[in-house]
Amino acid sequence: MLAPTIKIEDLSLLLPVPRLHKHTVSKGDTVGGRFVTTPQGRTFVRSLDTLNLEIYAGDCVGLIGNNGAGKSTLLRVLAGIYRTYKGQCTVRGSVSTLFTNNVGLNINGTGIENMRLMGRLLGMANSEIEEALPEIVEFCELGDYLHLPMRTYSAGMRTRIGFAIATAANPDVLLIDEVFGTGDATFRKKAGQRIDAIIENANVVVMATHSNQLLKAFCNKLLWMEHGRIKAFGPTEEILAAYTA
Repeated sequence: MLAPTIKIEDLSLLLPVPRLHKHTVSKGDTVGGRFVTTPQGRTFVRSLDTLNLEIYAGDCVGLIGNNGAGKSTLLRVLAGIYRTYKGQCTVRGSVSTLFTNNVGLNINGTGIENMRLMGRLLGMANSEIEEALPEIVEFCELGDYLHLPMRTYSAGMRTRIGFAIATAANPDVLLIDEVFGTGDATFRKKAGQRIDAIIENANVVVMATHSNQLLKAFCNKLLWMEHGRIKAFGPTEEILAAYTA
């Protein structure tokens, strides 16, 4: 029987809230996780609440839900950035992330310098980075800009570099968080072809986006989240129809 690439069992995550005043906690809150106060008076946000999920090779899963539903938090758990409060999260194989246009970047460094820096942050060896560099440069199509400081780049240009590096090593699991909104149509087409190639290699992509167009183009499944819980999980068209309704 095929084992899931990602398996989550009864997973919950609490994030501490410093010095929260009682009057700020409202039962009518519609965005974000639930507030939890311990007998000792410490307050937390239950960002993820008892999640159970299995994702298999070849899946491209889109995360949907209101702001604060837990999408980005779940991606960071999958990436190993957040430690869970309880439960288990198992991810098989190598993981690559594309979360924002700025994380890990040196805005005073050139595009080429930042390619090497981001590659090391993703765990690539120097030899792997140098081997992949020509293909990364070609994919970005930024020409002479790659020799200029990244403070001169637009958000879309930074997205090109981040995506090219994140996918250069053909990761087993690729995690993407709301970055394609800054890319132009030509780049999104190239990114889509790259994602298709990753999935064809029986790998997994998990992405958070508010773009229905991207969800339909890339994802075969959607995970609908509310208040850190799973509202629904299933085929893209079915879940998207229920969500938009």
